[in-house]
Amino acid sequence: MSVPSKENIRLTKKDLRQLHVSTSLYRWFLRYFPDGGTYSAIHSELIKQHRTQWIESLIQYIYLRHFREVSFAKQEQEVIENLLFLLGNEQQQGVTLQRLPYHNTLPTSENIQFSTEWHQLILKSQQLSTDLALCGNNNIVAFSGDENSIANTGYSNQLMVTGFAGKIANTGNQCRIGSLGGRSRISNSGNDVKIYAAGNGVHIANSGMRNFITASQDRAKITNTGDLAQINVAGKNAVAINTGDNCKITVSGDNSICISTGNIEQFCLGKGGSAVIAYHDGNRTRFKIFYEGEDDIVAGVYYYLDENQQAVAEKQFSANKI
Repeated sequence: MSVPSKENIRLTKKDLRQLHVSTSLYRWFLRYFPDGGTYSAIHSELIKQHRTQWIESLIQYIYLRHFREVSFAKQEQEVIENLLFLLGNEQQQGVTLQRLPYHNTLPTSENIQFSTEWHQLILKSQQLSTDLALCGNNNIVAFSGDENSIANTGYSNQLMVTGFAGKIANTGNQCRIGSLGGRSRISNSGNDVKIYAAGNGVHIANSGMRNFITASQDRAKITNTGDLAQINVAGKNAVAINTGDNCKITVSGDNSICISTGNIEQFCLGKGGSAVIAYHDGNRTRFKIFYEGEDDIVAGVYYYLDENQQAVAEKQFSANKI
């Protein structure tokens, strides 16, 4: 996937100074990207050099600053695809895959279970119906076969499934979860986690705090109970259900629905979209319903509720103008 250069997310040495990164990371950046670099290029170079401990800082900055940009989802998918390419061409790219001792090897190679406390593991599997239990930190795991499962408790791991009907269960903090296959199932309870799903019909359940959730294809189902979440659903006929507080929810695909019983900070609808938002009138919980195209609700515009539960546009955050 190619992204027009004018839309590329770039980082410069000025950005790193503002982040107060470590001296070693700053020197590394000046050596390889003296004039700055794109998100994708910097991420790939970190992978090739096995500097996985710095990837979380990069991803955190990108998400906090660029999550709501129109080109963000495309570039996040490009980064994940580049990572998969590096893993698939490890000899050419300088990425070495590591073998693990299996704690429990089952009779058939089609269903392997193991647990590791190794750090900075890079692993790719093309098998079908593989089950992986992972508890190490700063690891990169990619499964390209169908119906694979990953259970993770370590922090700062990158977990990816590209096949059909993959499953990921994560309790670790500061992880990134990527799914490019259809009908994947993702369950997360870790904090500061970034979740990106590109396949049709994905289901994502999140209970962690301060997480970012992106689903770019049709018929996605998102359930969130964590506070301070940011949810961006771009596909058609999607549903986002939220019970967390102080969340920002975007359902920009056509005919998509947002339902929130938590204290929502902002919401944004697509064409034909609707939102059901709860509020307390001092005596009981009530619901306010908004429909795109009615009562001045415009697709692609972010709204918050004022003290009278009326939608007020924050035009500077328009999804169509970012």
